Amino acid sequence: MVKHFDPSCPKCNQKFHVHHEDLRYAGIKLLCPYCQNEFFVDECANLVEHDGTLTHPNQKAESHSH
Repeated sequence: MVKHFDPSCPKCNQKFHVHHEDLRYAGIKLLCPYCQNEFFVDECANLVEHDGTLTHPNQKAESHSH
């Protein structure tokens, strides 16, 4: 099985298919095939992992420090 992930463009919100899961962690920009927006994976509103898991990389965990 080919590893892949499906990011959603933060500009046009279209989801597209990217092969090679390693690109998700490489710190390189992705190029949306629909609107030509360049963005990092952590700018995605939604990201579907190769196993079908939906994540929200741009939502940082809230800290509750007092």
